[in-house]
Amino acid sequence: MKKISKITVWVLFAISIILTVLYVLNIKGDSLDAWTYTYLNWAYVMVGLSVLLIILLPILTFRQRTVKVKSLLLILAIAVVLVGGSYLLAPGTPVTMATGVVKEGTVVKITDTALYMTYILIAFSAIAIIGGSVYNALKKN
Repeated sequence: MKKISKITVWVLFAISIILTVLYVLNIKGDSLDAWTYTYLNWAYVMVGLSVLLIILLPILTFRQRTVKVKSLLLILAIAVVLVGGSYLLAPGTPVTMATGVVKEGTVVKITDTALYMTYILIAFSAIAIIGGSVYNALKKN
């Protein structure tokens, strides 16, 4: 199972790199909007896959690990609060594209939600890294 997950991660990483390179190469081209939609759709797939795995993996691996039901429910609740809070915080205001086309609606709301989830997770990661470093430094002294 570890080998399959490793291969899957590398394939998704390679697809992301290829799409990023192709997007950057076509920034000055006529099909910028098409590449932007392709890039955004890939981002939606990755965010959806991440949220799905956050919810499903603890449930699927419940028997293999010695995790109590209470901690599993806490993880699921945190994931739901993160996604729900990000959705509520996302303004979903219309966006004017480089070509002058105005985009609005659910696409903008989902994009804003994914950005807010990213910002929140980066903030929590930074706090955990700094807090862990400070804790370890104080613990050694």
